[in-house]
Amino acid sequence: MKICVLNGSPKGEKSVTMQYVRFLEMAEPEHAFFVLSIGQKIKSLEKDADAWNALCETVIDADFILWATPVYFLHVPSQLKEFIELVQKRQACQLFDGKYTAGLTTSVKFFDNLAHEYLHGISEDLGMKWVGSFSAETSDLLQEQNQIQLVAFGDDICKACRENRPVAQQFLPVPGNNPPYLPVIGSDPVITGEKKVLILHDAPYGSNLEGMVRQMTASLKGDVTIAHLDEMGMKGGCLGCVQCAFDNQCVYKDGYISFWENHIPVADIIVYAGTIQDRYLSVQWKRFFDRSFYLGHVPRIIGKQVIYLIQGPLLHIPGLRENLTTLVSFNRANLVNIITDEDTDSGNIDRLIRSAAEQAVDYAKTGYKAPRMFPAEAGHKILRDAIWGDLWPIFQADDRYFKTHGLYDFPQKQYRKRIHNQFMSLFLRIPGVQSRVKHLMKDNMIKGFSRVFKDNKLLNERKRKLKVQ
Repeated sequence: MKICVLNGSPKGEKSVTMQYVRFLEMAEPEHAFFVLSIGQKIKSLEKDADAWNALCETVIDADFILWATPVYFLHVPSQLKEFIELVQKRQACQLFDGKYTAGLTTSVKFFDNLAHEYLHGISEDLGMKWVGSFSAETSDLLQEQNQIQLVAFGDDICKACRENRPVAQQFLPVPGNNPPYLPVIGSDPVITGEKKVLILHDAPYGSNLEGMVRQMTASLKGDVTIAHLDEMGMKGGCLGCVQCAFDNQCVYKDGYISFWENHIPVADIIVYAGTIQDRYLSVQWKRFFDRSFYLGHVPRIIGKQVIYLIQGPLLHIPGLRENLTTLVSFNRANLVNIITDEDTDSGNIDRLIRSAAEQAVDYAKTGYKAPRMFPAEAGHKILRDAIWGDLWPIFQADDRYFKTHGLYDFPQKQYRKRIHNQFMSLFLRIPGVQSRVKHLMKDNMIKGFSRVFKDNKLLNERKRKLKVQ
């Protein structure tokens, strides 16, 4: 069997992911592996016709396609995203049609599920048959039990191809363009006061997204900066070189860092306006998010109000909505709203944009931030443990930040609570005490909250203001 490995890492053969592929190749000597380092060579694939034609021949000749990639910023690297866009642009989907495929990723298990969901969906869009995912923690291959699991995965996907295993489609096809959006610009903008607004977009001229950006701009009056992603001078996507881990200094010498440092920290409200392409936003957006990794694993937009304006079928791609939502909540910002051009009523889109602008300004003034839910809380704990454990010798800037800002919030460090809980655990082993506690369980669960309502300063102040009004 001929297995074509599409290596999405910009580091090529020197990526951690490729060590897993190499182990699979050694474990499956009866099969021939052909590795295409598309992440590392994406620029030559775009410019060199011979390189592109050679890739096409390898894909056509393959019996099985294996996506192998690290996870960058909740998703695949921008270089792999760029390859997928290139396949669509050159109408080369037929190269993959009917082939069996699977995904192999390496990461710290930070939203690796979203990367696999994306690869799965894209594979089905290309007409392929998805037969499995293998998501490895970066150092899993060092343990024999994980080697056994990797070999079992390799055996299974090869068997699926060899025996022509039936595969059920799991994702609906993504529909085409939405109806035209025709904004009606109002004359009653929201006054931002001292709050600064940054609108970032990739809107093509005359597109629905351009109209949404114009409507948002017209809905705000004050210090509003508008920037197209192409204006930042990004020379490329994150290289995964980790040179920034010690002191947050990126190896790139382009306009991205200066743009970020001049605009992102000072903004109170950020509007991300993007166009969906191939089940994600454009490759420009993926580069933008990936390049922010020069700041490591720390929150980037703490306390900011965020609005998304999206052109495309977001309702049909729930994984993308989760990705966009998590980008905000994990970074300790507040998501005001996600507005798309899917509504057939342009007037309703106008009203949604105007309302979001008003909410964002109000929230910025009050400092409102919705409590984080499970994905962001779980993500924080995964990175906290990873940095405390294996990553801190290299990611020294992360370690300093986590220490300084109290993000090493391990429960085992809460000594007073541990002593109290130990005492209560022993006390509750007494049958009579346990019986009494069970009887009063509901009352005891809310008993501690009584002091919140007694002579509360916040509530008293609000009552006082109402009387004055």
